Amino acid sequence: MYNSDVLLRHSLLFFAVAALGAALDLWTKSLAFEHIQRFQEVTIIDGWFSYGRTTNPGVVFGMGGSAKTFWKGIAVAAVPVILVIFYTVRKPKWILTISLGMILAGTIGNMYDRVFTELHEVRDFIKFYYRPASGGEKVWPLFNLADAFICVGVFLLTIEMMFFDEKKKSPPQPAAPAPPPAKIEPPAPAGPVAGPGPVVEGK
Repeated sequence: MYNSDVLLRHSLLFFAVAALGAALDLWTKSLAFEHIQRFQEVTIIDGWFSYGRTTNPGVVFGMGGSAKTFWKGIAVAAVPVILVIFYTVRKPKWILTISLGMILAGTIGNMYDRVFTELHEVRDFIKFYYRPASGGEKVWPLFNLADAFICVGVFLLTIEMMFFDEKKKSPPQPAAPAPPPAKIEPPAPAGPVAGPGPVVEGK
């Protein structure tokens, strides 16, 4: 388990990202719904980007719109689940801390809409679209900053798990042991050397 100093630094960053992201999301949604009328559109980049105003009772692309109560419960339950995930990580990295903070920010922002707004629906106002040569508009469904934070957080978390997770890295292979030194046999002792033979005198 990591020490208290590491835990404190990562916790401060985690909650700072979550708090700032959620506050920015709720502030921008409040501005959009205060100054933009229903069915009105404010063009930022003509043909590409504008602000609008709509609500979403469901999830991605409006799916499950008839199950408001179910999605409200999921949104509320997701907050403690993210906290548990963060505090059960044994060796957190900064990218993991930031990504979970962004996911928590987006979860809080959309959870607030489902629980505390009058319609109990998520407020969306960011619109991307383009106009093909054939005419008309191709529109990406409206979204908000909370959705963007969740998507970016999940993307960063995926990158961290794919490329920086220590469990994915194969342990270094131990070096092969050096072969034992060759045994040098001592030379065999030399045998007796034959002498010149006996000397015969008188001849």
